[in-house]
Amino acid sequence: MFNSSDYNMRYERTNHMSYNSKKTIISVAAGVLLGVVYAIYALSERAPAPGDLKSWATAMLVFLGVGIAAIIVIQILFHVAFAIGIAVKEREQDDKTVERIIASTVVEDERDKLVSLRSGRIGYITVGVGFVAMLIALAFGLSAIAALHILFAACFVGSAAEGVVSVYLYEKGSL
Repeated sequence: MFNSSDYNMRYERTNHMSYNSKKTIISVAAGVLLGVVYAIYALSERAPAPGDLKSWATAMLVFLGVGIAAIIVIQILFHVAFAIGIAVKEREQDDKTVERIIASTVVEDERDKLVSLRSGRIGYITVGVGFVAMLIALAFGLSAIAALHILFAACFVGSAAEGVVSVYLYEKGSL
């Protein structure tokens, strides 16, 4: 008889990192890569003129859209690869057992909800600090473009911080 909690404990011990940690690391890496690509674009000659707020906003919206689409595709590919990996490891099991193993690995429990709440709080605090930094920058006379970049960077850093805290909490093992 298949026991999902026994499998999850065995799987976590042999792989040393949980499904959620791996999934989060993939998302953070994709987000950091997107942030680096945006920074390169913003500092290049192809960037909009320094005073063209509309063009900067459009460029940021394009990067956000591309980033969201990229994260979705990357997560789908990750999940497929993860499922294939489990199927290969458990090839002596029948198909229904492998499906149950995969389903039990990706199901969200109370611990996942607590990790999400705690790491989400860190992300929101980071974005909040970035928002205050943007307001301070505007109060000291920086341009609206600079303020927009500060807020955009705060969103990227907040997302990365949320992911790092999430992985830390998953791997720490206790809340």
